[in-house]
Amino acid sequence: MWRKRWTVANHVRADFQRIALPGKEHGGSTAKEGIKVDDTLSERKEKLYGNHVLTVTPLTSDRDIDEDSTRNLVDFVIDRDVHGILALGSTGEVFALTEAERKEYVEIVVDQTQGRVPVGVGVNDSSSDRAAQLARHAQQVGADYIFTCPPYYHPHRAEGLYRHVGHICDAVDLPIMVYDGGAGIEISFELLGRMARDFPNLACAKLFLPYPPKIAKYEEATGGQVAPFAGHDQMNYLMLLYGAAGMTSAASCVLPKEQSEMFELIQEGEVEGAREIFLSRLAPLNSIAFANVLQYVQCYKKALKWMGVIESDTCKVVMEPVTETREQELAAVMQYIGLL
Repeated sequence: MWRKRWTVANHVRADFQRIALPGKEHGGSTAKEGIKVDDTLSERKEKLYGNHVLTVTPLTSDRDIDEDSTRNLVDFVIDRDVHGILALGSTGEVFALTEAERKEYVEIVVDQTQGRVPVGVGVNDSSSDRAAQLARHAQQVGADYIFTCPPYYHPHRAEGLYRHVGHICDAVDLPIMVYDGGAGIEISFELLGRMARDFPNLACAKLFLPYPPKIAKYEEATGGQVAPFAGHDQMNYLMLLYGAAGMTSAASCVLPKEQSEMFELIQEGEVEGAREIFLSRLAPLNSIAFANVLQYVQCYKKALKWMGVIESDTCKVVMEPVTETREQELAAVMQYIGLL
């Protein structure tokens, strides 16, 4: 079902327009001047498919948001055929940014995108109220969907996760993507099914667990209401083969066109072509850049700097430096796949 549904959706990609509805608590249109507000929730959900790049957050040498590099990165990935942008995931160092920086970055990304592809915004926070406030801000400035992981600082059982996601869903009129496996917290099929029944704007679940076959079970667990998204660069290829309707990818900052082509070929049943892209381009890069989660952001930033897409590979203080050996091998693999 999902494969057929999202293959059809590919053909409407070029017709995508910015969607923004009135905020529930603020009244009046949140859309920018000249943008029509005319899509229903179901229509907005239908437009979430394909390769959504998890953007890094470019910073200056002083660790402030680098607006020029951010705008350049947005253009770089859109010009190379990504189907969407997901800002402020782990790849965007969301955990290390101030609230003001998060809002600033979202505003720049949405403004530069100008409705060319849908923009999702991560509101990951252990505070349900703060996450809801960030979601409302994202809707106000023109984001197209909201991404959230379970609250992660204090341990919670299923009821706490349910209440957290529900609070965010109630705060906005946008589709919601939940993070299955984010911060090491798995969402059970029972809980996902309950949320799908109770939260009409729950649209997608992104899988970041080392178990690709779980993707194939989302549809049954949610009555077909939640689209399964692959969410792990080392396993996205396999997850797509198991039926993922889309994927989020940090590597798409560096290889956006190749990732989108791999997705589209799998949707069309051309697995051999998709496999060739994966083995020749994506797997070599990710074997070095995404060998573990401790330095992958730093590696992709360094690659983007070498490619001239962003000015600096600076990260927030908490991010450890890339080791000399890994930097050497990153440069070697980029030469091997033709990026340097």
